Amino acid sequence: MEKQAKTPLNRSQLLKMSSEQLDELFRQSTSGNIPNGEGAGTAVVFPGTWWAKCFAWLARWFFWQGKTFNAREGNLRNRITPFGLSAIKAKVYKEASWLDQQEAIVLDYSKTSWLAHKIRDEIREVAPGLYLGKVWWGRKRLIDFIVSFQYQPASKFWRRVIATLCLLLLVAAIWGIARFRTDRPVTYDDNVANFKYGSTGGERGSGLPYSVFKVLPRVFDKYLPGGYKSLGFIYEKDANGNFKDLPVGFSKRNVQGVDRVFVNCAICHVGSVRATPDSERQIIAGMPSNTVDLEGFTRFLIACVRDENFTAQRLMPEIEKDGTEDMVNRLALRLLGISLMRERLLMIGQRFKFLDMEPDCGPGRFDTFNPPKVLLNFPMEKLRDEEKVGLCDFPSIWNQGKREGMWLHWDGNNNSVQERNRSAAFGTGATPPTLDRDNIKKLEAWLHDATPPPYPYPIDETLAAKGEPLYARYCASCHGKSGSDFSGSCVGVVTLIDNIKTDRHRLDSYTYDLCANQNLLYAGYGEERFHHFRKTFGYANSPLDGIWLRAPYLHNGSVPTLRDLLEPADKRPKEFYRGYDVYDPKRVGFISNVAEENGHKFFPYKTELLGNGNFGHEGPEYGTLLSPEEKDALVEYLKKF
Repeated sequence: MEKQAKTPLNRSQLLKMSSEQLDELFRQSTSGNIPNGEGAGTAVVFPGTWWAKCFAWLARWFFWQGKTFNAREGNLRNRITPFGLSAIKAKVYKEASWLDQQEAIVLDYSKTSWLAHKIRDEIREVAPGLYLGKVWWGRKRLIDFIVSFQYQPASKFWRRVIATLCLLLLVAAIWGIARFRTDRPVTYDDNVANFKYGSTGGERGSGLPYSVFKVLPRVFDKYLPGGYKSLGFIYEKDANGNFKDLPVGFSKRNVQGVDRVFVNCAICHVGSVRATPDSERQIIAGMPSNTVDLEGFTRFLIACVRDENFTAQRLMPEIEKDGTEDMVNRLALRLLGISLMRERLLMIGQRFKFLDMEPDCGPGRFDTFNPPKVLLNFPMEKLRDEEKVGLCDFPSIWNQGKREGMWLHWDGNNNSVQERNRSAAFGTGATPPTLDRDNIKKLEAWLHDATPPPYPYPIDETLAAKGEPLYARYCASCHGKSGSDFSGSCVGVVTLIDNIKTDRHRLDSYTYDLCANQNLLYAGYGEERFHHFRKTFGYANSPLDGIWLRAPYLHNGSVPTLRDLLEPADKRPKEFYRGYDVYDPKRVGFISNVAEENGHKFFPYKTELLGNGNFGHEGPEYGTLLSPEEKDALVEYLKKF
């Protein structure tokens, strides 16, 4: 049967046809002559719909502009990319169509293109100078396309200019989306390294730009003459013997294209020990951070932003010297970032004025429950006098699995290890939306079974054997059978303040109002919601694992050594120095009568100040009335914990 004559059509009309109409038109058309020269191409996706025009425009400008035929040689090349590059060659000949077995012009890539060797195109002339094509992948139909010799293309110069601009805008948009969606922490496979440097998520909302963190001690050295090391921060060496760029207790995360740093769990729970002033420092994860002055770091940041030199004009030249930021970040910091940082830290400084209401913390201590009042928007200036001072020592955090179900924190206000961990994460800047839950779980898994290192110095076994029954009589019921066996009738239980009679300021700083508010934290987060906090009226009896590393002693760190703790309060040191990490193996604690070493001054601790009292935990039931020989034996036995 003779096929119908071609009807006058154009590209726009073909785009409006459905897939069935295009197939019918293809069947009714003859192959026509093999074209010659440059034809404008149009991809036909979702034919007959509004999307057809959209995809045709997108493909035309960015991917495929058409085909250039050489009828004499029987081949063609496609024009691709916004610049119309000539590529992807095909053989051109006439053969029966796979659609209806009638003659069509075949564009065969099987022997001319590795990339497109499975593709076969078939075209027929559906109107003068207008070809409708079918794309096959093997024997599978893909899409339709149009090659038009009717269309007079616009000037290639302007087309390429416009295409280039569009492509640049597209690339910029993709780059911007990728950059500002970046959330990539520095990760560590080793559990101890992860504890020291891994992220809890705090950098997302509270992090300082790494570049700013690095330059602050240089620009504001009048507030911190010895740099971060003068705050007792611990710097480890890398494999080449050089100090790492961040101290222990700081993590790094790239957020929205900016490397940010903030504190993690290790800022409070990694310490150091030296046998002598000349010994190599031993860094121990899980022990209290005996040298770190966290309050000093807080005051340093606040002093910096209050200084007139905390400006982009002053900071950016130093940042540019370091080469730590790319052009985009430098521009963002100069125009907006540094001023926003200043405003935020000034606000934090105003909210943290409560630090001026209590004695200085010094190294190894902080006020742990007045900051949550700030977070929960308590009016800090209206606090009752008895709750203004909440200083306490950093605790050790080994053997968390064995502590599950015990009453935790110094005052035993929570008995859930996981909830206590999420509460502590607030101190690292990690809130419910920003908490890095995957790494928190990894940290919890390691802490579940982490153990303290054994006492590294000689132990008098004969003397220790004499101390064992004394420990069983005076200590075991409250502190466990040993450093690994935590069984005991009162272990993890709160002893009333009227019985233990230690300094009550930390106890009183934690109020019922704070407890009620804390139990609303993580509301809306299912099982993560806090509900274990309670108000207590004493201090919890803690197991003594790694007790040799937990000096100074009592909840406020007011007694420098274990041997001092076995004396009545009036015989305990009234003043001593904190922050020195050289060990005293005889009295079990850190040497506390050294005021300075190599220009670094240690913190003078005065027990007469509010919250610093060294009384309590004394009397017949606490062993303070034992003979000196018995006390020595008990201390010797505790070295085995």
